[in-house]
Amino acid sequence: MRNHPAGYSSGMATISRTVQWTLLTSVNEALAILPPAVEQAQFAVTSLSPSEIAVDVPRSLRNNQWAAKINGTITAEADKTHIEWRVDGLGNKHYKHLIKISEGLPEGLLDDHGIQEAASKVALRIFGRKEIAHLANVLDRNETVNAIGVGRFENKAGIAAATNHRLLFLEKSIGSEDLTSFSLGAIQAIDLKKALGGETLTINHSGTKASITTLGHGQGDSLIRAIRATQNAPKHQQASAAPAIDVIGQLERLAELHTKGILTDAEFQAQKERLLSS
Repeated sequence: MRNHPAGYSSGMATISRTVQWTLLTSVNEALAILPPAVEQAQFAVTSLSPSEIAVDVPRSLRNNQWAAKINGTITAEADKTHIEWRVDGLGNKHYKHLIKISEGLPEGLLDDHGIQEAASKVALRIFGRKEIAHLANVLDRNETVNAIGVGRFENKAGIAAATNHRLLFLEKSIGSEDLTSFSLGAIQAIDLKKALGGETLTINHSGTKASITTLGHGQGDSLIRAIRATQNAPKHQQASAAPAIDVIGQLERLAELHTKGILTDAEFQAQKERLLSS
């Protein structure tokens, strides 16, 4: 999650949020599915190509919604489509805009990083579906959630999650930016205390102690098992090679979008020239 303050015409400062999506389908299918999903959210697609998408979010007094610009950089990888979204606007609904778009996608198309499977194993008493879905907004592209719990950190209610990279705690609110992360490699010791009021998970992270309290019964155990399993797993010595850019495939997709009238002549020519010069 990265923040980039920028100027705004009214003199107020806009805020940017960056979110990673992976759609479990080809770029062709993704390009066909995204516009209807944007429209059902009552937003507008202003440009679309195999490498990027731009969306306008209108100002809405009724919904207490500021206008916003959403830009997505699209990358193809075999049968997956990665989108790095950047949302620029006022207020704190940046994440909600993307959640609204995701609600228009076919079920199971958006990689949820294992969140729903992990959530199904515990009782998330005070959290709704959208609040759980918000967790995906703060995860990196290849990050997977292995265990989830609900508790309190520094007297704030939120979600504790053990991923393949870190232990994190995200405050309950969908608009929240209060995220605390602990790298698994820097966690030196873990302790769990159980009581009638719940479980307390304490970690020693780079010489500093931190505690998540009032976890549901069994949730602390699940988090510890997930942390230790990742810490004890063999490390991959070589990174996977980056996928080659399929220029011919992207040119074909551009031509298809142009034929369907989604791209104007000028947009088609500009995108084609950019691909051929890359």
